[in-house]
Amino acid sequence: MEEFGKMNCSTNVGNKITILTFYQLMKNTIIIILFLAVLSFMQTSCNKNNQTVPYVPLDSYLNLNLPAYINLNGIGGWAYVSGGNEGLIIYRQTQDNFMVYDRYCTYNVEGSCGAVMVDSSNISISCECDGSKYQLFDGAVIQGPATTNLHQYRFEYNSNSNQLHIYN
Repeated sequence: MEEFGKMNCSTNVGNKITILTFYQLMKNTIIIILFLAVLSFMQTSCNKNNQTVPYVPLDSYLNLNLPAYINLNGIGGWAYVSGGNEGLIIYRQTQDNFMVYDRYCTYNVEGSCGAVMVDSSNISISCECDGSKYQLFDGAVIQGPATTNLHQYRFEYNSNSNQLHIYN
């Protein structure tokens, strides 16, 4: 009978420890969720000036075998193409991966003064109005005042036909 009582006592202690561990885990989880929510709110409020480029429907097919797109046949090549808000910049990152950017400067979206352009180094994209610079490789801001990367469009590439489909 004594052993049964001991077992019962140790089982109760084990259950209490398990319940306390569970509550501590839940408390820590709630604290982490609240912390992430506050951090997300702070990030959003810090980026009040980040604006998005106006939506323009886009659904274009480019035959990269055409002479107009000869620069896109090599990795690192780029070309200006019509479409989007101010036109597009298409950059070939790898054999099967492209980046398609809207040429609309992301700094002052409401009063954009013109299209961004690939600079003579073929490494960055510049806005002559405000001096913002973006990486050609991924459209990321490398010099302000812009804080938002260039707007990107989706694409599908068919290597058999060498055709690029660009869309929203």
